[in-house]
Amino acid sequence: MNMNSISSKARIGSNVSLGEYVTISDGVEIGDNSVIESYCHLGYSNGRERGELIIGRNSHIRSHSICYLGSRIGADLVTGHHVIIRENSSIGDGFQLGAGSIVMGEVEIGDHVKTGSRVEIGQKSKVGNFIWIFLNTTLINDKYPPSLEIDGPTIDDFAVIGAHSVIYPGVSVGFDALVGSGCFLSKDLSDLTIAVGNPSREIGPVTRIKLEDGVSAAYPWRHRFQRGYPEELTKKWLREVDAIASMPVNGSGFTESLR
Repeated sequence: MNMNSISSKARIGSNVSLGEYVTISDGVEIGDNSVIESYCHLGYSNGRERGELIIGRNSHIRSHSICYLGSRIGADLVTGHHVIIRENSSIGDGFQLGAGSIVMGEVEIGDHVKTGSRVEIGQKSKVGNFIWIFLNTTLINDKYPPSLEIDGPTIDDFAVIGAHSVIYPGVSVGFDALVGSGCFLSKDLSDLTIAVGNPSREIGPVTRIKLEDGVSAAYPWRHRFQRGYPEELTKKWLREVDAIASMPVNGSGFTESLR
């Protein structure tokens, strides 16, 4: 007995696995070799969508998840259980969204962004590439709620946002910056800089954090962690990190040449 509700107008690629009680509505495209687990709804409409829902190849959407119409998601999407991706979002390849998390719609997310569980990415947020956002973190977009003045944060490439953090509306987090766990970031954070606390404060360059040997810098993180990333990228990262290590952190915009 087929317990799924699949629109005849949906475009489903080859070798796509569907669980039970899956709903796929009109205007949905799912790439080859994807897995959609039970109790998912792909193509939910709230009337605000602009276009179809496109999900790239090799995606794995775990049970009880909902993806709205209007979003375009690249290849290799991986979600936890009970996630929501709302309308009109542009999301790159390799997005990993932790269990119980929500992308509130109208957001821009780059390639290889990874989040922990119970993360909320507010409307109008702009999230770059190769970013880590750890559990229970919120990117908020309304400085004086409730209002109609929506302005999400901007997170630059390679930034790390620690668990239980809040990033305030309109705030920019710099390239390779580090937001410590529990930080309430209420002002812009410079490239390669650490912010901690509530209210947030900068405490220096990320290179000050050392590994257990007391000598090796823990950040930028990508010189010591490359698992799951394409080899051609990781080789490039190692060259870039060597260049960063030889330059002073002086706020002069030296990272522009590495972008």
